[in-house]
Amino acid sequence: MKNQRHTQHKSLKKINKDNLYKLAYKTILELETPYGINASGKSDRFATFFGRDSMITGLKLLKVYKKRKDEIYLRIIRNTLKTAQKLQGKTVNPLSGEEPGKIVHEFRKKGYHHLINKPKPWYLYPDKTIRNYDSVDSTLLYIILAGEFYKFTKNAKFLKEILPSIELAFRWAKNSGHKKYQSEFIQYLLQRPDPYGGLVNQGWMDSPDSLLITGQPPKEPVALVEVQAYYFKALKLWSKIVEQIDQTKAQVLNKKAGDLKEHFNELFLIKTEGIYFYAQAIFGNKAQILEKRSNPGHCLWASNESKGKYESIIDDKYIPDVVERLMKPDLFVKRAGIRTLTTKSKFFNFCSYHNGSIWPFDNGLIAEGFENFGYKSEATKIKDAVLRSISHFNTPIELYCVDKENTIEEYREKEGFYGSHKQAWTAATILDFVTDNAL
Repeated sequence: MKNQRHTQHKSLKKINKDNLYKLAYKTILELETPYGINASGKSDRFATFFGRDSMITGLKLLKVYKKRKDEIYLRIIRNTLKTAQKLQGKTVNPLSGEEPGKIVHEFRKKGYHHLINKPKPWYLYPDKTIRNYDSVDSTLLYIILAGEFYKFTKNAKFLKEILPSIELAFRWAKNSGHKKYQSEFIQYLLQRPDPYGGLVNQGWMDSPDSLLITGQPPKEPVALVEVQAYYFKALKLWSKIVEQIDQTKAQVLNKKAGDLKEHFNELFLIKTEGIYFYAQAIFGNKAQILEKRSNPGHCLWASNESKGKYESIIDDKYIPDVVERLMKPDLFVKRAGIRTLTTKSKFFNFCSYHNGSIWPFDNGLIAEGFENFGYKSEATKIKDAVLRSISHFNTPIELYCVDKENTIEEYREKEGFYGSHKQAWTAATILDFVTDNAL
């Protein structure tokens, strides 16, 4: 498939949920490893353990398991958490981004020559492995997956084993804000000594051009909108879990979540064309990056349920506007899903990696968030759009693109590389979408 170009014109294939389930399930089995699950297939560039991808895949598989029990899903989640705990940062290593308590971004025992044979090579540890920590969200997603897994299993032994690691992760989160800016937000800034390289952008949209100000990445610390939502969920989730163990600690976590939510809605909230939305990020102290992206939709996914009611970091009064904004035609393509970036942006490129492309997993989180808050019709539109596109490609593809003629095609870089054809979090998203009702 590497040298093939796939396009989909205006005639769309009918969705066969049973076939899609089998396709996604087969992919999950192929990508499973003793470490948990690889991000993509053997012939793709990301055939290894990624913190962010593995945690989101695990969260989707846990959701699927609740609807259609299969022990393979729980095994993948357990192994994913064990691997993340084992690779959790222990020391400060500016060459790899390692910090105490931080969860690994990418772990490779082999297949890393493209990363070390370049002008700014990635750091290779003495044991000949790459353990790169350049993701600001993997740690929070790890906390969330561990919490949700415990909530479901109620396994006291698991809680005892994981709790020290969770405490270290929360300590990292607490210290991630840069003192110069007195920020309680989760921030990042690449400070890598020469000649070593790393990721400039450390959220899920981690391509070099996905976070720009006048065409350049910001030089000050960056706080991404969706990452603060993950932190909010992590705090609220674990405040409930530790309530029976340490009430004081539970109160501290809960208060932190409340303060975070208050300041988030003060500093990230924007209003354009009469509608409220949220900035992609803030940098430095209070400066906003105003690009309209899909990221704020993750804030509705990263919510906590209590007595049948969900709470997210977004104030309830702004949620209708957020849903409306995400479903506007400059972001939502009826035949394909929600774009990563509005067509109105000067940085828009329909076939870029993160500046206008469509990612199934991204849409999966947004659709789940919509459902959390009662926007089932909008969620259904997103699911149908994504599933029809996946049906065309007939593989759990990483991402795809839609041009101005509404033609859906495979993502391809200028160098000729294509996106991954078998992606774990896409497969998990498909499983979630097609198991809403028992097959």
